[in-house]
Amino acid sequence: MTYRFPEKLQRTSRNLILEVVERGRSIPGFISFAMGNPAMETIPVELMRECVQEAFADDPMAVLQYGPMVGEKALIDWIRNRLVNQKGFPAEGNQIILLSGSGKGLGLVPRTLCGEGDEAYCDQFCFPNATASMMNVGAVPVGIPMDDEGMIPEALEAKAKSGKGTYVYLIPNFHNPMGTTISGRRRKELYEVASKYDLMIYEDDPYGEIRFAGEALPSFKSMDTDGRVIYAGSFSKTLSAGLRAGYLYAPDAVAKKLAAVKVADGQEPLLNQKIIAKCLAKMDYDEHLWSISQVYGRKCKLMAEGLQRYCSERCRILVPEGGMFVWVELPEDISVDDVSEASINAGVGVVKSAAFAVDPGCPGNALRLNFSALPDEQIAKGVEIFGRVTREFCDK
Repeated sequence: MTYRFPEKLQRTSRNLILEVVERGRSIPGFISFAMGNPAMETIPVELMRECVQEAFADDPMAVLQYGPMVGEKALIDWIRNRLVNQKGFPAEGNQIILLSGSGKGLGLVPRTLCGEGDEAYCDQFCFPNATASMMNVGAVPVGIPMDDEGMIPEALEAKAKSGKGTYVYLIPNFHNPMGTTISGRRRKELYEVASKYDLMIYEDDPYGEIRFAGEALPSFKSMDTDGRVIYAGSFSKTLSAGLRAGYLYAPDAVAKKLAAVKVADGQEPLLNQKIIAKCLAKMDYDEHLWSISQVYGRKCKLMAEGLQRYCSERCRILVPEGGMFVWVELPEDISVDDVSEASINAGVGVVKSAAFAVDPGCPGNALRLNFSALPDEQIAKGVEIFGRVTREFCDK
């Protein structure tokens, strides 16, 4: 049998994150900073257990049979109220689309907006699932240069002049992988470029409510005066990753098309939505966010201070104001491949910037470390080992 696949699937690349995880399985005592899992202690297990029982007790057939295609109304209402009244999103002319995790929107949006050969703009280092989803529909992900304030507007405009662009994909808060936050000034400038070239903005914000330093900034959606922002939110990082509950908040005309494409995927699990809705009704969500942000802030501080203590002084360490990731840039004369390999062999898994590089020819020279998933003692131990590795290479 000769298998034939379309050209768009020939562009898929290796998953360097999972490769680190798999290699670590064969190394005793391996400490992995590779995966962006939430901290176990931030998941309200007992409350979730109670809500699961209630969801079945109320009406078993409501969760065991097909339900409304739009999903759980109580959850939709809760989300809309929060977005409009607490985040300042436009109340009229937008709809909520419930998803099994906001990550499902990464595939749904390009399927809806892009045709073969269309361009989708993203940061030069980008969450790989986003770019893979673009390529899966035949679109071309175009990496835009960044600095510490986020995507550079002039660089976006230079690419947008091609006229082939459809949307700009952004993680404005605590970027994955770099941990950076787009400044308020930069957000306005990027919105202006998108308006000038009639581009949609896909604002992916799974980490935005895990802030442990600095001040919250207005979202792109809150400044959306001409209906071009699709906002993606999630409960995976704040309540439960396993229940897979997220959403899009999109202009009516776009939401209608998104919903039409989504029909082909079938219905989302209604049980998960009911559990999340009941949990939100019972808890003080803002208090919960404050509590888990303290956990992540402590872990981030532990990692950052350890990196600053043990890493070569030639390394540049980007410490975030929230989220789950620290970015370590190596000197240009040092091989990131060698440092990554040596770190893994020493028992600590870190992810090379090549895993996130939109342009394979520009893989970068940095490493992403996750601080959310591990206990404090493993963070401290792993950072010391990794730091020693950087000194071995950088301080010869």
